[in-house]
Amino acid sequence: MDQMVSEYRALRSSVLRLWLANHRMDAEHDMQDMIRFNEAIDQALIESIATFGQAAESTRKTVLGVLGHDLRSPLGAVLMASDLLLGSENLAAREKKLAAQINASVRRANHMVGDLLDLARSNLGGGIPVNPEDADLRALCASVVGELRIGFPRAQIITNASDAVTGMYDPARMEQVFTNLISNAVRHGDLEQPINVTLSRGDDGAVFSVQNRGELIPSSVMPHLFNPHARYSSYATREKGASAGLGLGLFIAAEIVSAHGGKIEVVSTVEQGTVFKVLLPIT
Repeated sequence: MDQMVSEYRALRSSVLRLWLANHRMDAEHDMQDMIRFNEAIDQALIESIATFGQAAESTRKTVLGVLGHDLRSPLGAVLMASDLLLGSENLAAREKKLAAQINASVRRANHMVGDLLDLARSNLGGGIPVNPEDADLRALCASVVGELRIGFPRAQIITNASDAVTGMYDPARMEQVFTNLISNAVRHGDLEQPINVTLSRGDDGAVFSVQNRGELIPSSVMPHLFNPHARYSSYATREKGASAGLGLGLFIAAEIVSAHGGKIEVVSTVEQGTVFKVLLPIT
């Protein structure tokens, strides 16, 4: 884009120099011609930048989709191989530990590829697809919490979901919502304090909430919290090394909840801590 702008500047400068060399500029029509020329150059530059931006954005969205799709096969092969190694009885302790590390890293990479595909679908206008069926949110939530307790043994995840919460939901997608919101609380909360996960059925629908203590989210960034292009970067990408991610979890969770006809509310205060609340209709 910088090269294109430079070319328009060079064109303007060359034409104006030639014009001034051959015109005395003492006539009104000469001045008007120069004004019209500058306006035409400005308009052409604006249109060119807009066209370039649209082309670049379209290319970016397509590359995201192709990259996410094509990475699934090799990652799937590595994941299958690591699963087979873990199940082998002929491995020494050191090799089994290495296989477990490979398995965990590939699963995380698979999760990030899934996030890329979901972002690409949303960018291309298709949204994140959901396939609702009879599902019990309590069972899905309990399964996710069990996995996260294994993955984050230092976290104190306390659940409160006594009654079944059934309805028409996409089980895999709702597990994604629970995983993203609870793991988000684990990574950014104070692990010396409990993380409270609550699921209940109210008169207006299902209510799922995650509450943690830790650094508060500034009110100024709340409107941008679920925007993947203007997310709260220090909150979403402060992780380093093996735990680092793409920062798309909140965006994807919000898209899935919206596809179910629900919404996510957020409060972050000294009194309440940070609370993400999912409100879902029961159908």
